[in-house]
Amino acid sequence: MRKRNIFVGILCASLVSGSGCSAITSNSNTSSNQQEEYSAILPYESSDTRVKHVGIIASEDVRIQIEDGLMDLSKQHFSPSEVGYKTHTFLDYDELDATDGSRGLLGTLRDDNPNGLNPSTNDEFDTGNGKVKGATILVDIYELDWYAKDDLKGISLGLVVNDRVGDKNTKIKKSKMREYLKVTSTKLVNYMRSRFNEINDNIPIYVATYELNGSETADDTGGYIYSGYFEGNNQDYTALDEKWYRVPSTSLTSKDSTTADQFTSFQDAMKDVLPDNTYVIGSAEYEGDTLTKMTIEITAHGKTAGEMLAVSQSAQKNLSKFKKRTCEYTVRIMNNDTVYCMMKRAANSTEVQSVTSM
Repeated sequence: MRKRNIFVGILCASLVSGSGCSAITSNSNTSSNQQEEYSAILPYESSDTRVKHVGIIASEDVRIQIEDGLMDLSKQHFSPSEVGYKTHTFLDYDELDATDGSRGLLGTLRDDNPNGLNPSTNDEFDTGNGKVKGATILVDIYELDWYAKDDLKGISLGLVVNDRVGDKNTKIKKSKMREYLKVTSTKLVNYMRSRFNEINDNIPIYVATYELNGSETADDTGGYIYSGYFEGNNQDYTALDEKWYRVPSTSLTSKDSTTADQFTSFQDAMKDVLPDNTYVIGSAEYEGDTLTKMTIEITAHGKTAGEMLAVSQSAQKNLSKFKKRTCEYTVRIMNNDTVYCMMKRAANSTEVQSVTSM
């Protein structure tokens, strides 16, 4: 879960009245870092799809990974310095629907739902590990709309798919998933171009797919696996290899023992700062074998301002245990159920930006 620089300001504004914000350290490159992030088109208009997203995926971390990851991937096509974003300008709740699978883009393909993107209940889907009848592959769609002032400059769509289907949780092989995604992405783009007047053939549309990990014993939650870029009559498809791992976990230790050891060292340094145990968990994103992001959540049970300040200062100091500079590190410190502090160490930097609720 990646927390952006803008969240620091949001945190300050949303804290309980009477609490101030005090920065522990500031990075001299803050302005350049912010230029790499997209700006929301204000006033921001929430979409009714927010209810749909929460109903489909309960984990806030995963929902943020999906949309935040879509923003990161979109930067290769839509520059943050040239466009801002809106969400779900076109695909609202009714467009997605699929409450009972009978209608909407998330529904099944049938005579009375010709735009359904899931296979017909009467068709057998070839997973590569056997054929499954009535497979539900596509479970959600995220939409980011890129605007320069009032002009639509492009759209990014995040398809969320199951990696397993059917009563026996049959795993879909990569080759079969890519065949499905290529057809589905093209169908969705054509639908949007024909359905909405504002989306003509010259509006570029980027479609990336986040695959959920349906294994009950897995240490990773999923990641982006495939993308397509559509502009005019041109289509360009790319295989992606992104995955989020729980930290600590045996899977992370097997993949990257150095980072796993550094996290354990950080965890050990934090647990005894206060008389009550301080708990540390996290998530790590990899692109192939490269660690790109790590999010850390620290839960403390401080009784005084001095205790919580000690926790935040210890966390800031011990971030130096993580040696990989190409990775972005984000830390959220919770005191019981309240956010006390947010920290961020940007990629290729040793400086830590930090803000507390005091």
